[in-house]
Amino acid sequence: MLAEGLLAPAPPLRSGRRAESWLTSRPRTLSLAGAGVVLAALAGGLVGSDPKLGVAVVGTVALIALVLLRPFFGGLILVGLVPVVSGLAPGVPVSSVRISEALIGVVGVTLIVSVRRRDAVPWGLLDWLVLAYGIAWFAFGAADAVVLGQHLTISEWGTVLGQLQFFLIYRGVRISVRSQAERRAALTVALLAAGPVALLAVLQEAHVPGVANLLHAVTGSAETAASPPGTVAPLSITDVHRATGPFPNWTSLAGYLFPLLLTFCAIALARQVGPRRWIFLGVVALALGGLLASEEQSAIIGLAAGAIALGVMTRQLGRVLRWLLVAAVAAGLLFGSAIGKRVSEELSPGAQSSQSSVLPQTLQFRWEVWTGQYVPAIEQRPLTGYGDVTPPSVRWPYTESQYVTLLMEGGLPLLLLFGALTWAMVRRGRACARSPDPMDQALGRALVVSVVALAIMDVVWPFMSNGGLPQVLWALLALAEPCRGPSPVLAVGGTGAALRQAG
Repeated sequence: MLAEGLLAPAPPLRSGRRAESWLTSRPRTLSLAGAGVVLAALAGGLVGSDPKLGVAVVGTVALIALVLLRPFFGGLILVGLVPVVSGLAPGVPVSSVRISEALIGVVGVTLIVSVRRRDAVPWGLLDWLVLAYGIAWFAFGAADAVVLGQHLTISEWGTVLGQLQFFLIYRGVRISVRSQAERRAALTVALLAAGPVALLAVLQEAHVPGVANLLHAVTGSAETAASPPGTVAPLSITDVHRATGPFPNWTSLAGYLFPLLLTFCAIALARQVGPRRWIFLGVVALALGGLLASEEQSAIIGLAAGAIALGVMTRQLGRVLRWLLVAAVAAGLLFGSAIGKRVSEELSPGAQSSQSSVLPQTLQFRWEVWTGQYVPAIEQRPLTGYGDVTPPSVRWPYTESQYVTLLMEGGLPLLLLFGALTWAMVRRGRACARSPDPMDQALGRALVVSVVALAIMDVVWPFMSNGGLPQVLWALLALAEPCRGPSPVLAVGGTGAALRQAG
């Protein structure tokens, strides 16, 4: 298969057995027959009256049956598919439904409630903290809506509940992807998924006919763009010069690619690239091109700094600096004009800012919005925030910072909980980096560097509460399970062998 050979073969170590649900303990033919009866009944009852709803219900039941029979496939969906489609707009392809959240809910809940007791994964500190974070976000949002007398819409309630999806991703992957071979296969799927995402971004940057319209149709992006504070001006999709890929904005694209590129770098430094190096290098080139096409400066700078940090950690700084030099030359040749224009725009006087400063336009504008609108609002409710309610004093609807978002959503308590969660993520990455498996070591290092870099990048954008980055980061954290105990297992090189083993 295509993925087989992307990563180096696994050493003879073991880290757990394959997960099974209660359904697998019964005769498989009866299970499949029962699922077929249910599907037939639903199809006959719904397709005639509402074809879309009928297809959606039948697809949901089929997905549940697949996850019950093969939990590992559910884990692959959470790792590979969910982050890719997290930027699709509600209603694509099912009316009034955000497909990524539907997949997380169906697959994640099915995995959690169906795992057999003897296959249960012990709860750790990170498990409890990510659950507490999601519950706290919901509790503050619900309480603030009641106290402030606001009636939230269904969409707003979805936003209030939205952070719980990260717990479902993390816990669902931990439950379903158990063995060393399965973890390598899932990591391969996550890395390969970056290829088509980045390809769309590169084609969008190259103005290939039809790509911009396609992405606009599935994401709803570039429909409007906010100009000065308090105004919203129409913007044609042809006026958007920064690639978004299958996400509503370029920051989500950059956030999705950022931890994956650091993981690629860590794997290469650990010399864990499989025999099919051309696939590995091809996906890396596409992902790097997609990140450059997004022109998201925080992610680009964070990637360069993160690669240097990985080089220091592995005592291969010279090798990393050579890579960065080659990447800089290639970026200058392929994206030089776009990068130059972006830098020129940042350093030139801007209409959105009332001050003249040596700071880039985006940072200067953010500072004005924070100090002029958000800080006074936060000072009014420092311990509870506003939930999903925007106070009248705030005219610019985007916080432009993860930390401002947390203070607005739940005040200082939610900010402190997020700090503890960040520390636990770093702790998980460090624990994985001490694994005897070189692949786990590489993933652990990449996660440590990613989370530390994100702690800085979150100052200028709420990466951890938007689509793209958190979905893939929580999937990678769930895969960061150190191998324990030497015991021979089948050494495999990719997804194909792991799928056969899972079957």
